[in-house]
Amino acid sequence: MTHTYHDIMSLSDILLEESYVLDIEAHPSVLEFKIDFALTQDHPDYQPPAGDEMYCYRRGWLRFCGVTRFLWSNQGAPPARDATGEVDFGNIDSLLRHHAGYSLEGDWGQMELIAEGVDVRLQ
Repeated sequence: MTHTYHDIMSLSDILLEESYVLDIEAHPSVLEFKIDFALTQDHPDYQPPAGDEMYCYRRGWLRFCGVTRFLWSNQGAPPARDATGEVDFGNIDSLLRHHAGYSLEGDWGQMELIAEGVDVRLQ
């Protein structure tokens, strides 16, 4: 059975398609995305959007732990630079959970991994 990221408790109040991937790091047993997360109004850390922002953004990490298998294909286009000069790898267009694994896709490529779990940490 396949589930979307909305079914994962730590991601249920986040809009990944509107969030920005700033960095990706893979280490033995850990895969980590540094992200400017777009929070929904249901998220406990939600605040009204700043200035002309459309969403409430909070920087943090999407972390897969206990990774035992990891495949990264079609690593995509080089990152862009946003208006502040910061690197931007685009969005996570799709994150699905199936059996013990996950599949992710975005401008940065496609990933398939088997991991014990996933969590979000906000700054």
